Parts: sequence; C-alpha cells; structure tokens
Amino acid sequence: METTEETSDSPVNAQSVISLVLGILTILFFCTGLSPIPFTGFICFPLSVLLGLLALIFGVISLTRIRRHNHSGRPMAWMGITIGGFVFLCLLCMLVLAASLFIFAPDQVQPFLKNYRI
Repeated sequence: METTEETSDSPVNAQSVISLVLGILTILFFCTGLSPIPFTGFICFPLSVLLGLLALIFGVISLTRIRRHNHSGRPMAWMGITIGGFVFLCLLCMLVLAASLFIFAPDQVQPFLKNYRI
C-alpha cells in the first residue's frame, strides 16, 4: 500500500519555493503601494497583481508535481497560493470600489480631480 506522505529525504519542489517567494514579494509590493509616497501605487499595485497571479500559477503547478513525483514542499505551495490569491482579491476589490466611485458618485470625484495637480 502506497502512502502519499512526504518523507524527509524527498527533494523540495522548486516551483513551491518560487510560489512562496512570489507570494512574499506580492505582500511587500502591495504594502509599499499603500504607503503615502507619491506614485508608488502606480508601480507597486500592477506589480503585486502580476506577482500574485504568478504565485497562484506556480503554486498550482507545484501541487500537481508534488503529487505526481512525491516531492516535498506542499506547505510552501499552499502559502504562495493563499498569499497570491488574497492580495489579488484585495486589489480586485479596490478596483471595483474605485470604479463604483466614478460610476455612482461622479459629483464627489470631479472636484477632487479638478484640483489635482502633478
């Protein structure tokens, strides 16, 4: 009878490590984008979306390879999937909130944009 448990001598899956690193970078870029430094949001939020999606993709790929080849690294893959998915959902909610603000309350947004100068 075969077991699917990871042993200590099985190699660590490289994609799970990549998924975890991309998840950590996603959090760093997301938090940096929330800082009050000018123009960080324009750079950090798109990068955090990209890195979050890559963390999700690499995490799913690593879970299938871990199952197929009996490698270790399942917790790292799940952390990359969780972090990437959470930050991606947060950014999606922020985008929906910003779009709904322009759609449902344009009279509140226009005075702010009229007085805004770069």
